[in-house]
Amino acid sequence: MFNRMFKRLIALNFRKPGGLIGRYIIRRLKKNQIEYDELDPLLRVNKDDVVLEIGYGLGFGIYDYAKKYDCTFHGIDFSRLMYSKARKLNNENIKLGKVILQCADFESYTYEDDTFHCIYFLNLIYFWDEIHSRLKKIFTMLKQNGKVIIFMADAECFKDIKQSEGETIFYRHRVSDVIKEMGKTGFKTIEITEHTKEKKCYYIIGYKVPGM
Repeated sequence: MFNRMFKRLIALNFRKPGGLIGRYIIRRLKKNQIEYDELDPLLRVNKDDVVLEIGYGLGFGIYDYAKKYDCTFHGIDFSRLMYSKARKLNNENIKLGKVILQCADFESYTYEDDTFHCIYFLNLIYFWDEIHSRLKKIFTMLKQNGKVIIFMADAECFKDIKQSEGETIFYRHRVSDVIKEMGKTGFKTIEITEHTKEKKCYYIIGYKVPGM
């Protein structure tokens, strides 16, 4: 009984880490480095590009990319604990104006249209009950020829996870369904790259192409 309750607390806190459970989750999030390493060559950013990470967590991805690329990196995450950790890690580049972090909910926060050359997020889509409205918002935020990069595990990876009746913590999305929704939203030339170590985990790239 206690083990089941503890697992439920972990699941609930993964969306917005905080408190003692949040600090436990921090140790788990540090294992995401391989995804940031694999996403790196997919970014294909240029000098002075403006990039956004949704759900930056501990801020490791932004930290690494800001050291490597002459771009401005924005991040948004609604966990106060993650915001505090990420600000501390990226403090120098924040002072230089190269990194700009927000502690806010992406769904309610307003970014201007045609702002970003690239928007990416990792392991976030499982917390979205529906994805079309979020993809539409991302599409409007991108500049022409901009791209979104989504890292996710296919719904099949979650088939053995049991959730309490009437309470959904993780939303299972099939990669094929996400690609269809991206197409409906207006993304073109959709590319898929499989994770090098984890089966049924993918990086999905969609482009905002003008005149198509």
